[in-house]
Amino acid sequence: MSTSLHPRGLPDIGQVLLFVALVFMFAPIGWVQVHEGELSAPWTAVLVVTLAVLHLSVLAARWRPVSSYAVGCLCMLLLTVAPDLGGPTAVSAGMDYSPLLLPSSLCFLALIYALSAGKSDPWPQIALATGLMGAVLITARLWGFTVTGLAPWAWQLMQVTVVLTGTVAAWALGRFVAVRTAWISELSARGAADERRRIAREMHDVVAHSLAVMVSHAEAGRLVVARQPERAPMILETIAGTGREALNEMRGLLGVLRGSSDETAPAVDPQPGLPDLPALVERIRAAGQRVEFDDSATPPPGSLAVGLTAYRVVQEALTNVIRHATPGSTAHVTVNCDDRNLVVVVSDNGTTAVAAAPGRGLVGMRERVEAVGGEVDAGPAAQGWRVRARLPREGARERG
Repeated sequence: MSTSLHPRGLPDIGQVLLFVALVFMFAPIGWVQVHEGELSAPWTAVLVVTLAVLHLSVLAARWRPVSSYAVGCLCMLLLTVAPDLGGPTAVSAGMDYSPLLLPSSLCFLALIYALSAGKSDPWPQIALATGLMGAVLITARLWGFTVTGLAPWAWQLMQVTVVLTGTVAAWALGRFVAVRTAWISELSARGAADERRRIAREMHDVVAHSLAVMVSHAEAGRLVVARQPERAPMILETIAGTGREALNEMRGLLGVLRGSSDETAPAVDPQPGLPDLPALVERIRAAGQRVEFDDSATPPPGSLAVGLTAYRVVQEALTNVIRHATPGSTAHVTVNCDDRNLVVVVSDNGTTAVAAAPGRGLVGMRERVEAVGGEVDAGPAAQGWRVRARLPREGARERG
């Protein structure tokens, strides 16, 4: 079952304007020449109705391209088999002429365009095949016609060139519009898919990290509070703070999903970056995980996209340490940079159980790093697990 491509190259108002223009330019000439053509009354009526229907089919081509094209083919067939016209125009030309030479015949090119642009396969191929067959019939019908002052061979060459070239050009223009429309639609769909993946990565990073920290505090608190009740407020405050931060980031992501520009919407914090790494490390330490991190190794902020990527890499890697490393293990976080690259390394001396079944976190980490033109390597190390990400300081998209 074929579907309409709905080309944007000829909007509804444009179709109406095209119909009006063709009527004003061609219909009066055709009307006069048919009535002066010295034909019988039935043939005069047939040609008048045929020209009117041919023009009306242009108006309906935007919404009913197949039906309009079929009607147009029938109209052109009637013009082909109709007898020659006489009258003042025939006298000027030196002989009677076919109704195919009436200007309204050009309406058929608009019908070929509409069908090739507005419908998917196989209709464009059908339009081209029938159009070329019609071009052959028109050429045969007009082959013996002569124009005063023009050699017969010149007329025949011009006739073949105009009829065939016009048919193919109208069809090709329609296909160009259809392909361009499909290409734009594909780009839009691809952009939407990329945005969904980006949101999914952000949601995973926020939810997985926050829940890992909160669960770690809750499990530790269950054991610690019985022996040290005074530590309960600190543990609960850490859990609440982690939850508030996660909710704030999720509000920002949901605002992007809604696409809302409502100025009354609650303000959210900007996306985290390199300056937020010390606070992230402190939250991990508060969850009971030992982390070695040198504050002086953190480079100054650069590209926002690269800063966010580096933050998420460290966040995901430390979350995996909490979830998979053996108790008592130590994580090491180093962030170094040179003139071109930012290198983030997170390692631990615990278990490598995560290597058995890498989850969505590692996949999302790789996608995020590659999106800014970097590369990441995650796998077992000598004493545990190591994640190493190399990021271009300015980001591939900003440089490009």
